Amino acid sequence: MDKLKDSFSEDTYLVTMPGQYGPEFFDQMPVNEIAQSSSPGILIDATLEPYGTLVTVFAVSESQRTLSEHLETNGPYVLAGESFLFAGNAILRDQAAAGVNISGRFSSTIFPSDWLLCSVETLQTITGHSGEFNFVIIKDVNIDQRRMIEDLGFYVQPLTGIVEFLDSGVRELESDAFWVLIPSSFVIAVLAYAFIGSETVDRRHDIGIMKTIGAGRWRVLSYLLTNALIISAWGGLVGVALGIVLSYGISTVASSMFTSVFVVKASESLLLVSFASTLGASLVGALGPALKMTLTSPVDDLKEAAR
Repeated sequence: MDKLKDSFSEDTYLVTMPGQYGPEFFDQMPVNEIAQSSSPGILIDATLEPYGTLVTVFAVSESQRTLSEHLETNGPYVLAGESFLFAGNAILRDQAAAGVNISGRFSSTIFPSDWLLCSVETLQTITGHSGEFNFVIIKDVNIDQRRMIEDLGFYVQPLTGIVEFLDSGVRELESDAFWVLIPSSFVIAVLAYAFIGSETVDRRHDIGIMKTIGAGRWRVLSYLLTNALIISAWGGLVGVALGIVLSYGISTVASSMFTSVFVVKASESLLLVSFASTLGASLVGALGPALKMTLTSPVDDLKEAAR
């Protein structure tokens, strides 16, 4: 998220014309006064043949070099995203069909890597909106120019504002994840209490022998707590591994269902806190029955075990 925020400047905006089913098409005349600092573009969903796959295709007319990287393509060529494996000739089909050549790879901090970057001419052939666009990225506009654009019915959104909104959502999810540790730690403490309680019953004869040959209370306590710590450590490691696998699994499923530039990733701090809370909760839960076992006499332990 921080890398994405660094890719935008405070004076970069996304301009769209709201419509009933998404951004409407418009020609460049309404935003002509900012033409010296704008990059108009087209964004559509098209079917890619021969695979019949629905792909997101976009084009940016970048003659003014508004964006941080050069995104414009010319002619019938298309740049494929990093996760797009098809290469060679293909057909994009929406309202019409246009033959294209998948000529290389494309990745950007602004657009997802599985989108196809096509030429403006090709997309205008497909959509039938010759010389029209449905979004504009602008830079270095003053207040009067922005007000003029909004008065024409456009929606102007700072790109940093979009990223900050998403960033706040990510922070909220991380906060909620930390709160989940409270009930889960309680469950771990109860399980550790039950485990050590059962362990002291099953191993009471052995513990009684340890006390008889000179093992002190601290030695017995450390033995029982070490057992609980080892079991909880293995469980914590399995939980951390599952968390990592699930986070990337969710990202994979989401990216196959939706167009997403973000990856759900378990942060290192959350994983470390989760592992530490697992160990801490197990020690707290095991402390009660372990202390109780250290207070019994060796004779009582051997008698109870024999009985």
